[in-house]
Amino acid sequence: MEGELMGLKGAFYKGFTGAWMILVLGAWAAIDQGYTEPWLSFADVPGGSVGGMAVALVAILGGAGVIGASQQRHESGEWQAAGRQAGFEPAGDGTLPELTGTVDGRAVTARYERRKRGGGAEDEVRWVPFTSVEAELSGPVDEGVVVGPVGGELHVEDGVGTIDFEDVAASAATADGLVSTETEALVALGMSTAAAEHLVDGVSGDAIRAIGDLQVVSAGDASGVVARWADARNEELEGSMAEYPVENLVERVPGDATTVTVETKAAVRDGEDLRRFAEGVVAIADTFEESITPGQVSR
Repeated sequence: MEGELMGLKGAFYKGFTGAWMILVLGAWAAIDQGYTEPWLSFADVPGGSVGGMAVALVAILGGAGVIGASQQRHESGEWQAAGRQAGFEPAGDGTLPELTGTVDGRAVTARYERRKRGGGAEDEVRWVPFTSVEAELSGPVDEGVVVGPVGGELHVEDGVGTIDFEDVAASAATADGLVSTETEALVALGMSTAAAEHLVDGVSGDAIRAIGDLQVVSAGDASGVVARWADARNEELEGSMAEYPVENLVERVPGDATTVTVETKAAVRDGEDLRRFAEGVVAIADTFEESITPGQVSR
């Protein structure tokens, strides 16, 4: 019931933003056409009709700001409610704080944010929700694996760069010290065949496939894997305009050598869904540690 109410509130905020714009522009049009005279007109407004439009734009922006702040508070409450239902607690004082807890003996952290998409000559700018869950490993590891959906892409947020997972599968052989494996749904790139294959097979593979709108799975030193792959691709493309911005791509990979992180392009708002998501990430972390050689984990 609580989740349904939260969803209705979210729809209300989105609808009210559009309604507010229509209301203000409608009022400006009514005044401009003289329908409100003699009680109200643009005769006394500096700039007349143009000045009235400027006032309308200020009203739209101001109202949108107030509505946006209210919606953000709503999203924060919704996110924290889902966390409590999942058995997690908010950490930090951000509007959308991290949620922390323990699942099957592993410390986990859940994060939610909206990222800007589009903005090009023909693209509409929109804010897209992303949810991620991070599970801590026993210690930092030298091994790394990155997993993505077949046909998927990992985009750099504020800059140039994209990892096309199909391109990863096709070009991994050219990168020194890297191997790739591919199933019907997933592509894995790693430093060893065992780790890459185990992550997309068995319990771990089932957990990854169960996550809707999967963006990326990064296990251990996944950023090192991406850096090696991008460097190898740049050597192939030397002298062309299609070079891969290594630093941008590395920064886009979530987590570090002490974690396994799974990111989805979705707003997880149900506590039971969030709990299952976290349990899946922990299962992936268990498989990853079991698949790497003992000497690769620093305890």
